[in-house]
Amino acid sequence: MSGPAHQTEAHLLAKVPHTGNHLVLTCFSPADGLVTALLRVSRNPKPDTQPAPDLFDRLALTLQHGRNSPGDGPWFVREHRLLARHSAIGRDYPTLAAASRLARLVTRNPGPQDSRVAVDALLTQAFSALTRPGTRPESVYFKSLYCLFRDEGLPLKQEWLPALPAPDRDLVATMLNQPADSPAVPLADLTRLAKRLEAYLVSEHDLVLD
Repeated sequence: MSGPAHQTEAHLLAKVPHTGNHLVLTCFSPADGLVTALLRVSRNPKPDTQPAPDLFDRLALTLQHGRNSPGDGPWFVREHRLLARHSAIGRDYPTLAAASRLARLVTRNPGPQDSRVAVDALLTQAFSALTRPGTRPESVYFKSLYCLFRDEGLPLKQEWLPALPAPDRDLVATMLNQPADSPAVPLADLTRLAKRLEAYLVSEHDLVLD
């Protein structure tokens, strides 16, 4: 590799196999936004080698462009260091599904440059919440979805909420004001209102969903 090294911290949102023994990592950094980089995975790691990155990890990354590649060419991970791991997210399917959906949401809709610090803070809070026993993953996802786009300035309070029936407005207020382990809102309503909010964001504000 050649060229100056670039240091950043980021959440790992996706990883897929690449050619040979490389992985493509998609990360979100408060300094750089969405970052894609190739990581070479050793088949015989040394005992002191950092653990392979896992989904939802927070990583310290040292990145470099490949030899003879332009300044905007692909990044390669020269070094990585684990800062935080959220293994408990994989304890059950609903929790894993909520974390994965939030990760895909940010990957497809990283937001403007001036929102990066807020998005990073939201990911930190959401992934930490999902590791705690008793947390309702559907509640974490709804709150994250709502706060993410409200904080980007979309008129959820002015447009989306007033268009809901009064009972649903009350449910949304309860969800936003109660902790993520509160059983105050039934699961069916959590799921229904999240889908309704997604539909609004797709149709009115060009949100990209899988």
